[in-house]
Amino acid sequence: MIMAEAQTNPLRFGGYDDEFVDKVEDDLLCPICHLPLKEAIQTRRCGHRFCRACIDSHLARQETGGQQITCPVCRTNLNTEQDIFEDLAADRKIRSYTIKCPRRSRGCQWTDELRSKDDHLASCPHEIVSCTNKNCNLKMEREGLEDHVTTKCDWRILQCKFCAVSRPMLKMEAHQKVCPKLPVTCPQKCGMTILREKVADHKENECALVEISCPYSKLGCQKKFQRKKKMSHLHSYVQVHLDLACVKLTNTEEELLTTMEHCMILEERMAALENRGCSDCNVYTWKIGGFQEILRRAKTGFYNDILSDPFGTGESSYKFRMRLYPNGCGEGEKTHLSLFLANIEGEYDAILQWPFPKVVTLTLIDQQGNLDERQSVSYLLTGTEEKWKSRPVKGEELFWGFPQFVSHDDLQKRAYIVDDTIFLQAKFE
Repeated sequence: MIMAEAQTNPLRFGGYDDEFVDKVEDDLLCPICHLPLKEAIQTRRCGHRFCRACIDSHLARQETGGQQITCPVCRTNLNTEQDIFEDLAADRKIRSYTIKCPRRSRGCQWTDELRSKDDHLASCPHEIVSCTNKNCNLKMEREGLEDHVTTKCDWRILQCKFCAVSRPMLKMEAHQKVCPKLPVTCPQKCGMTILREKVADHKENECALVEISCPYSKLGCQKKFQRKKKMSHLHSYVQVHLDLACVKLTNTEEELLTTMEHCMILEERMAALENRGCSDCNVYTWKIGGFQEILRRAKTGFYNDILSDPFGTGESSYKFRMRLYPNGCGEGEKTHLSLFLANIEGEYDAILQWPFPKVVTLTLIDQQGNLDERQSVSYLLTGTEEKWKSRPVKGEELFWGFPQFVSHDDLQKRAYIVDDTIFLQAKFE
């Protein structure tokens, strides 16, 4: 049974109004409400018993009216602090009486001691309880609560089977009118079923009944047709223009390839010019960017060395190449940068003077902004042997230099690395 929430009247009596199986003794009945004592109170002077609520109400009326505090039965004067006390024995005795369930009229046959009443009502199938769904104000017998909460309550929470959003049942119908995941039929009546959120995309790109323009309208065809007829529409006029467009595209691709080849040639020439160095000062500078990553990979064994581009000392000049071991080699392995130079085969070796007549200084440049404060690391490459100054043999590159050019520790002490870049220099004098 389901019922609307009703207004409850204030209690008129303080005693138990339950239906007792056995008659309650007269001295356990409250003389005010004539019901079995509830929270029994006894007067010390005259020994009368009352319900707590009944005697409190009586005493309050006397105090409000400025009257003498007296027993409501025998009018004996009472001191509220000394003459009134809890009668625990009477209270225990009353609570041991057997009662019938307050919901007996609804079919509950439970009987037990009064003290068990609250425990029983907490599970009594005929007790009146409120719906546990938020916003629902209906009351019903407990035995019908589960069915109401799960299958009948307008405020029960349902989950949309299409998008998994949760809504009260009253609002689910409104949600499904806009649910983006709800399958709907194409509004153009093409026969397809799509998700509501995909309707616009379907109409734009898929629907066979939507009218579209010829994809070759820029070639002169202005005809419109349903998308399902697109393939049959590619008539000979459009195909001819398509073939012409393909020819033009092929020509453009060839021109682009030719242009790219010219660019590559120009880049190679520029690189060659940069690598020649300065014909007047005979200095070549090698810029190495991303140095920290290069050093990290060398330390993990990813690679051992890096090579500079070949460079010359000027027009019709000698050719050289530098080699750097970021994590060192030989005596400098794992502790130093190792730097070497090789005299390599060049285009003008046949007309040059041999052995090579100059000395070379290898330098790690300090990038300190103030030139006067720079402390670059430089070593003169002379060696005890002159073999590296001899004319190079084709296919051979013999490197000479310094295994302990600069330590990893010293590398961090000055501005040798700036913006993750170092500069190495070879100067010929």
